Amino acid sequence: MRLDSMNAGRLAFAAMLVCACSDDAPGGGGGGSGSSSGTANASSSGTTMEDSAEATTVIAEGTGSGSSETTAEPPTEVRLEGITNDFFAMGPIADANISVLDMDSLQTVSDADGMWALDGVPVDYFDRFIIEDTDFYWGAVVPFQTAFEDMEEVELSQVSLDVIDLQIAALQAQDKTVMVEEDTAVFLVALLQNTATGATVEVNPPQPANSFYAPDASGSPILGTAQIEWAIYPVAVFFNLEPGPEGTYDIEVTHPERECTVEDPQPPTFGRHINLIRVDCPPPK
Repeated sequence: MRLDSMNAGRLAFAAMLVCACSDDAPGGGGGGSGSSSGTANASSSGTTMEDSAEATTVIAEGTGSGSSETTAEPPTEVRLEGITNDFFAMGPIADANISVLDMDSLQTVSDADGMWALDGVPVDYFDRFIIEDTDFYWGAVVPFQTAFEDMEEVELSQVSLDVIDLQIAALQAQDKTVMVEEDTAVFLVALLQNTATGATVEVNPPQPANSFYAPDASGSPILGTAQIEWAIYPVAVFFNLEPGPEGTYDIEVTHPERECTVEDPQPPTFGRHINLIRVDCPPPK
């Protein structure tokens, strides 16, 4: 099946878990106030990132003249909640199994409206959410970072098998041998700033040229290129990755004028799961 360039781009990229890209506004980025995904039997480091919060100081009026100062202890756990959607169809996904990779006790299932919530997530904590794959959807692996307060409107997405098939059709127009293997993993590398086009993605160890692509400036998928040029959905996709633990792959992104930071540069990978790899490429100061 041949697809026109815009449809090919939308089906191959927009449907792939991309959260809404920002301009160059500070703190811009994807999908609500956080991200998530469900259960997979593997381990990763679950390390914390640099950001941390201090205890807040509470000023309370005294009963006499003057005041007293007390320090409130910061929370140790937070609540994450949001919705799981079919990204392309924009409809909620019910009964999606969601969990935290390194904490087996943190599991939940989305309701009929795609809504879900997880209590007891540690503060100041980096990990990955996993959405379990089904007969109709590939699973998802999405990194997240907690702070010291609850996170609402956390957006998760899954990609349907129908969209995967359309993606294959678009790529086979360039190389008829291209096929997405059922038990392999996918990296969806997404820029947080849609003005950061021109960035180039490198995955080590290097992958075959017929297993990655990025859209050109018009949105047409170009097999064998990892330079991101399409500002509407600035992504590159690597597929047919062999599943492996954290550190199996290393992802780097370079830009001719900007310094780029990959949020999850050495993620674990799982068969039939798509890793969302967000990249921050702010403009020079």
